[in-house]
This record gives sequence, C-alpha cells and structure tokens, in this order.
Amino acid sequence: MPEMDPIKDMISATDPVRHETSAPDGEAALRRMLAEPGEFIHSLPASVVRFEDRKHRRARLAVAMTLAAAAVTAGVLVATHLGSLTMPPSPAGTAAPTAGSPTASPGVSASASASTPAPTSAAPPAAQSAWTTFTDATGQATFELPASWTVSQMPQTIQGGSYNVVEVKNPDGKKMSTLTLAYEGTGGPACPEPKPFSTLDSVVLDIPQKADKLKEHPLGPSAFVFRVIQSDKVYGSMALNDMELAPGTTTCGLYNGILGPDNMPFVHFGDAVWLTPDGNEAALSFASVAEAKAYMQTQEYQDVKRMLISLAVHPVQGLYGQG
Repeated sequence: MPEMDPIKDMISATDPVRHETSAPDGEAALRRMLAEPGEFIHSLPASVVRFEDRKHRRARLAVAMTLAAAAVTAGVLVATHLGSLTMPPSPAGTAAPTAGSPTASPGVSASASASTPAPTSAAPPAAQSAWTTFTDATGQATFELPASWTVSQMPQTIQGGSYNVVEVKNPDGKKMSTLTLAYEGTGGPACPEPKPFSTLDSVVLDIPQKADKLKEHPLGPSAFVFRVIQSDKVYGSMALNDMELAPGTTTCGLYNGILGPDNMPFVHFGDAVWLTPDGNEAALSFASVAEAKAYMQTQEYQDVKRMLISLAVHPVQGLYGQG
C-alpha cells in the first residue's frame, strides 16, 4: 500500500540496528568516557535513548560488551607498559608494622593512613640490674656486687692486724662467693690419684703482691680464673688465684688465693679455697667440659666474674704485722 510507505520509512528511521550496521568503536567510546564521564550517555543518538524495544536493548548490550572488551584491552596495555600490578598494602592493624616505617602526621584520616601502617618503636634494651659497692669492716677490701645480693661478715682483730670473712649471697640465698682476709693458709689435700684439669677463663688483675713471698715461691700475676677438674663429674671453681708459671695437666687440688700486697693479710675471694677431684667443696659441677663452657654464657657466671674482678685492696697501716 503506497500510502503507508512514509509511515514505514519513519518507523524504520528509528531502528538503531538497521542504521548502525557497524560495531561501535569501543576504544573511542572509552576515551570519551574517561575524558567526559558526565556526558557519555548523552553522546548517543537521541533516538536510541528514547527507543525501548527489544532491538534497542540488544544494541545497548552490544555497545556495553564492546566497551568492556576495550577496557580489558586497555588494562592489558597498561600492564604491559607498567609491569606487574601489585596489591595495595594492608590497612594499619592487619599486620605487625616494622620499626623505621614513616610515622603518619597528626590529623591524617584513617583512609589515608591505611596505606602506610603506623610504625612500632623498637623495644628498649632490657635495663641492667643495679650494682653497688661494698667495703669490708676492716677497710682493707672493696668490691662491686648486684644491689639485690646480700653481704654478711665476721670481722675480727688479732694482735698486729685484722681479718674478716665476708659471704655474698643472691636473692635466693645461694652463696655466690666468700672473701677471706687471713694471716695463714691451709695445707693441700691428700693426693691418691691426680686428675686432669684445665683453665677455661682467666683475667689478669692489677693487684700488688708481697715481695718477700714472691722470692720464696715465684708466681705469676694475680688473676680471676675459672678452672675445672675432670673426675667422676666435672667440678668447677671461680676465684682469684696467683697463676702458676708452669702449670701441669693433672692435679690433686687447685688452691684459690692471692698473696696480696705488703701490710695486708692473704686474700681468698671465690667459691672455695680448694677445688679437689672428689668435689667436696666444689660449688659447681657439670656433666661435661662442654657444659661447663656453656655455663660461662649465663648471667650468673657474668655477675660473679664481674664481682671478683672488681676487687680492690687497701693496706691499712698498723693492722698487719710482719708479712
């Protein structure tokens, strides 16, 4: 019917599928969307916006699919040029922060600071225990010790001089060392079978020695020593000792004591006067020499060593008779 042709032409003119035979340019549309995000929908023909039949929905779906493909393509291109993409950092509080990270400025919002976890300050080093200085009642000996340790002493005066016995204990009541100022020494133990011994640690001290006694029996300098005897167990002793100039490899007993300067008694400072193979007076015992060496790394060992090394002696004129 010829009179209907104008109406058909008008209806056909509004069909987007008929007139837009080519696929939309996705990349061009994406660029327009990024450049003018608020105007993108209005850049489509008005007839397409107003037309809501099935063909119109298919046309819009085709455009959306083309844009999605273009977006994926653009993403691949970005990844190609920028390298691998990384995940954003976790918000603060989701992982333990490390020391040295930048500190967020006051007033920064939670969303802004989430990308930079707040730093955690490095833990301060453990405070060392306090130490104090002790001088014995005769005024002849001074040494340092942990403030939590206790001291008891038994000073006595004899004709021509004074001597003292000072015991040092830790907070648990364990005797750590004894300082003895004496005018005579004790004889050595019996020696049925000498046993191997070794010196595991030594520190030479600057303590003068009685000149006359050195002439009688030449000795090396006074020193802190940690020595062990290998017997049924490994017995150890920490004390001050005048070092032997030519020590052997076996012993019946190790004497702990120093000559001390003129006008002073003999000085014994340590855990025992004698260390013997039977371990009778040994304050320390170990299953092996390796275990004895491991003990040297403990805090107890380090504290006792520091205390013994700190000894200073002060001859008091008139207290000591003929040395």
